[in-house]
Amino acid sequence: MSGTDSWRRADPLAVAEAHLDPLPLGERASLLRRWADRIERRSEDLARTICRSVRKPITLARAEVARGLTTLRATADACRLLVPAGIALDGAGNAEIHRVPVGPVLAVTPFNFPLNLALHKLAPAIAAGCPALWKPSPKATGVAELAMDLLHEAGAEAGLVQLVHADDAQVEAWCRDRRLGLLSFTGSAEVGWRLHAACTRARTALELGGNAAVVLDRVADVPAVAARVAWGACAHAGQVCIKVQRIFIPDGRDDLVAALAAAFAAVPHGDPWDPGTVCGPAVDEAAAGRATALVADLLGLGGRILAGGEAGPWGLAPTLVDGLTAHAAPVRDREWFAPVASLHRYRDLDDALDQVELSPFGINAGLYNDDPAAVARAFQRLRVGTLVVGDIPTRRDDRLPYGGMKASGHGREGALDAVLAYTEPKVLWRPT
Repeated sequence: MSGTDSWRRADPLAVAEAHLDPLPLGERASLLRRWADRIERRSEDLARTICRSVRKPITLARAEVARGLTTLRATADACRLLVPAGIALDGAGNAEIHRVPVGPVLAVTPFNFPLNLALHKLAPAIAAGCPALWKPSPKATGVAELAMDLLHEAGAEAGLVQLVHADDAQVEAWCRDRRLGLLSFTGSAEVGWRLHAACTRARTALELGGNAAVVLDRVADVPAVAARVAWGACAHAGQVCIKVQRIFIPDGRDDLVAALAAAFAAVPHGDPWDPGTVCGPAVDEAAAGRATALVADLLGLGGRILAGGEAGPWGLAPTLVDGLTAHAAPVRDREWFAPVASLHRYRDLDDALDQVELSPFGINAGLYNDDPAAVARAFQRLRVGTLVVGDIPTRRDDRLPYGGMKASGHGREGALDAVLAYTEPKVLWRPT
């Protein structure tokens, strides 16, 4: 396929540099819309390829493809932000502020959202006029190849986006290359920060780990909220960076404990090809083994299983663990990436916010409390990229800025922010 493994045959950054003369802005937007149209026509093929490649439940895979269409079309609309702006400088003349490409982009994408997270990197690169190298997860090469075929069908020149199945050493070498303009990476904190340190000139956008918390401070419909929390903890076997990992409830709310245990036990767990499945198997046997080992570690710290805990033919069952302190290192410092959540008590809202902030991560948090003063206090105190009020943290709207604080990375994805992040201002000034 055109572009695949091109780095083995030629210098991909040299190929990218040859495409630094961008298409006119309107043609870039049109290309993104044509790509979206072709993805929409092949949406079921893409969803089935996602399910087959990474074991994502088919219903969630279909939802990912639909989100990808939103990402592409929102980015096409955001091209308007790149129209040159004229400024009158009174007696100093007139100027135009243009947005120009930062240079070649290296997009490194994970297995868990193999299409949509790639589009969050490639679409703004195309919009900004940046040629891109796309290094997908080796678990999802089929998804990447189909998406690239559809991009070429939409009219993209070979070389505008190059699909590179490179190893870690080659990725790090590209980061050190002064020709690289931007690294956009989604993956583990360990790898992300290492690549960030390796970058010689390129700016970086890092979407790294998380252990998202939800605070159930004021809950009216207990069964409905419990079911929502369990879904957020276990969908796609918990392999989501904003999955519910830590659940905080007020002291004495035994009704919440019982409802959460029942909700975790009721999460549909099984064959990813079954449209009713929410929690399918882990992506591979190594990931399944890590999930089982995690539960053993938590039990060794004094945890008590309220639901799940056992592994079956489809991997670890949705699991809720009680009895752990929020200060425990595995709770506070680790991203579990498994269908497991821990339950914690608090005295009042300030105590809950203190416990949430023990974590070095900060992508999303959820707060069930619609009191304006409580929301304002939480929004000020929590160092997260997004505070979701009245729902779980396992939410993302692809039109909004998305990213984390603290160890969760820096930079933001989302059309309005990303198209600017992939460009830099250049001024044309005509003094009088």
